[in-house]
Amino acid sequence: MPRPLSRRDFLGQASCAAVGSLGLLSTLLNLRMANSAAAQGLPAGEDYRALVCLFFAGGMDSYNLLVPSAASGTPYASYVTTRGGVYDATANADGLALSSSDIVPLAAHATDPFGFGVHPRCADDAAAARPGISSLYGQGHLAFVANVGTLAERLTKTTYTNSTGKRPSGLYSHADQVRQWHTSVTTGSSNLGWAGRAADLLHAGNTDARVSMNISISGNNTWQTGRSIFNYNISTSGSSLPSDYNSPYATPVVKNTDRGVARTSGIDNMLQQEYQNLLDHTFTQNFRDSIEASAAFRDAFNDATLDTTFPGDPGYVPPEPYTAPVSTSSRGNDPAVNLGQQFKAIVRTMKARQTLGLRRQTFFINYGGWDHHDEVINSMDRMVDVVNRCVAAYWAALGEPGVDLRDKVTLYTASDFARTLTSNGAGSDHAWGGNAFALGGAVNGGRVYGNYPDLALNSNAIVTSRGATLPSISVDEYFAEFALWLGVTPGQLDAVLPRIRNFYTPGPLGPLGLMRA
Repeated sequence: MPRPLSRRDFLGQASCAAVGSLGLLSTLLNLRMANSAAAQGLPAGEDYRALVCLFFAGGMDSYNLLVPSAASGTPYASYVTTRGGVYDATANADGLALSSSDIVPLAAHATDPFGFGVHPRCADDAAAARPGISSLYGQGHLAFVANVGTLAERLTKTTYTNSTGKRPSGLYSHADQVRQWHTSVTTGSSNLGWAGRAADLLHAGNTDARVSMNISISGNNTWQTGRSIFNYNISTSGSSLPSDYNSPYATPVVKNTDRGVARTSGIDNMLQQEYQNLLDHTFTQNFRDSIEASAAFRDAFNDATLDTTFPGDPGYVPPEPYTAPVSTSSRGNDPAVNLGQQFKAIVRTMKARQTLGLRRQTFFINYGGWDHHDEVINSMDRMVDVVNRCVAAYWAALGEPGVDLRDKVTLYTASDFARTLTSNGAGSDHAWGGNAFALGGAVNGGRVYGNYPDLALNSNAIVTSRGATLPSISVDEYFAEFALWLGVTPGQLDAVLPRIRNFYTPGPLGPLGLMRA
C-alpha cells in the first residue's frame, strides 16, 4: 500500500492537478482534521485552556468604546473637540463624541492616568439582571488595552512624518490590516496565522484528538492556519456531513431521497476502494477520516447542552424595541441572535472538550459590519449593544455548574483598525491604533493597559490631520500575552510571532502583565 501524503502535501499536489469531484474536495477542505505536528508536550493533567478571538471586521470606532470620562477633565474636553462635538441628531448630526451623561464610568484603578468610561451600551441590563462589560471590568474579569495596532518597529510622530521609520505595509487598507492582525507579520506577506503557528506547537498535547484544536464558526480564516494544523469549521448547530449523504456514522440518516441514495452509494463505493494512485488513496483516506470525525464531533456537541439563555433562545428577553423569540425557528427581530448563537455553539464545543480529547483550543468569531463611513453613532449604538449582551451570556454560560470554565478560557477582541477621530460629515474613516479588551478568569482585569493617547489633534499621539493615532502597543505584544498563557514557551515565541523581538525579549512574563500564569 502506498505511503499516505501529509495533508499539506496532499493539498499542494491537489492544487496543481486536474482534480475532479470538486464538491467532494470542497467538503474535505471544510472537514479538515488535525494532522500530527512536530510539537511540544503539555504538562500532565487536564489543564484545559482555550483562546477566543472576537474579530470586529471593518474597523471599529473603538475611541467611542473606551473613552475619557467627564471626570477626566482635559482628556474628555480634548475628546469632544477633536470628535467635532457631542452628537445630536438635530443640533450636531456630524458630531462623533458621546455625551458625558451617557458615558458609563469604569471603576478607578491606581494606575489610571485619568477617569475612564465606556460606551453607554456597555452598561448592565438591570431589568433582565444581565451584567454588562462595565460590570465585568469592575469585577476584575475584563481589561482594556489602549491604542494597540500594527507596527513594524517603534515609531514616533517625527519618524512617521518624515518617513525615516518603517511603517506596516498597506496601512489603512482593510485587506492588509486584517491579514496583519491575523498573522502578526506587518511587512512582507504570510499565509500562516499566529494561532495556526501556535497550534502547530501545541496540538500534539491533545491526546487522541478527533478534530483540530482550531475551531472556527466563521469559516476559513488566516488566523488559525498553520503549517500542519488548520481550522475546523462548525455552525451554530455543530458540524456538518456531506450534503445528501447518509453516513453510517450518523443517526438518524440524513435523507432517503433518490438523490440521497445515489450520492450515498457513490461516496460509499469510493471510500471502500483501495487505490494504487497515491493522490487518490490519500484523498479517500482523509475524506473517510473527516466523515468519521465530523460525526463524532456532532455527537459530542449534541450532548453538551447549556442552561444559559442566549439571544435567539426561547426565554431570552431582548431590550425594546426587539421582540423575544418564541421558538428555535422563530427568533424574533433581535440583531443579537446570530452572534449570540455563535457564542453558544462555542461554549457547547468547549463543554465537549474531554469527549473530543482536547486540552488546548482556539475559537474564531468574525462579527462584521463596522466600516461606518456614515451613521457611526447609531450603528455603534446597535452593534455595541449586541456585543455587550452576547458577551454577558457567554460569560454566564462559562460559569454554569458542569461547565465551570471561566478560569480556563480567555476572549480577546481585535479589529482592522480604529477610525478617524474627526468626522467626515456623516461618519468616520480608516485610521490606525485602537482599543481592545480581554475577558477571562486568567486576565488581570479591572484596569487599562498601555498609554491611552492624548486625543488633541496636535498631540504627539496623532499622526494625521484626520486623527489617526500612532499605536503605543504592537499587536505582537498583545498577542504574546495570549500565546504564553496558552502554553507556548518563551523559547518558542519567535516561531509564533516572528517580529516579537522588535518589541519584547521573550520571558516567562508577558510584555504587558495582562495575563496571569
